[in-house]
Amino acid sequence: MTMERMEIGENYIVRCLSGYETLLEDFRNRIRFLHSNMATTDDVLESLQMKKNYGTAGTSGGGRKKDLGDLLERYEENEERYAEFLKMYIYQLMQEEESLKRVWICYQGLPYRQRAVLKALYVEHKPWKEVRAELRMSHSTLSNNRFSAIQNIRQLYDSDFTDMQIMMYRQPELEKQREEKDYQEQLSLWQLGVKKT
Repeated sequence: MTMERMEIGENYIVRCLSGYETLLEDFRNRIRFLHSNMATTDDVLESLQMKKNYGTAGTSGGGRKKDLGDLLERYEENEERYAEFLKMYIYQLMQEEESLKRVWICYQGLPYRQRAVLKALYVEHKPWKEVRAELRMSHSTLSNNRFSAIQNIRQLYDSDFTDMQIMMYRQPELEKQREEKDYQEQLSLWQLGVKKT
């Protein structure tokens, strides 16, 4: 089933990053609870259908059995409406869970500096001053990186890229880092006068 993508803003992104694990677990628990509740509703509907068929079989209609049949029918209608409500609510929760996961994947696909800024600020909940010192950034540089990261998440989220394509978005950056690391290792080995094998 293809889900419609939710509209997201900066506050939603910050909320997702700040409590990803907790939010994900909450969605899953609520979906499990609603599924079990829906199973109970289906059992009640099935039971009512059998009672309704049994109660009306062989009667001439009218009297007490008709009142009981009407009551069962009304109860059955209420249960059917409740089951429809549960299905819609479960769908909504699944849509929110998918949005949460996509935001997280988009965050993982950010360039290193942008990801480091958001990680420190929202995932690790560090104060701005501490993040500035840790990442050796001025206030404006930190602010610009944060703004760019949020915008990049929104663009990736709204893009037609699949989640897998977004995760692979970082691959050229990782390759470049590996090449740089290998080059630095080779350079330091040459400085020591040792050949790399």
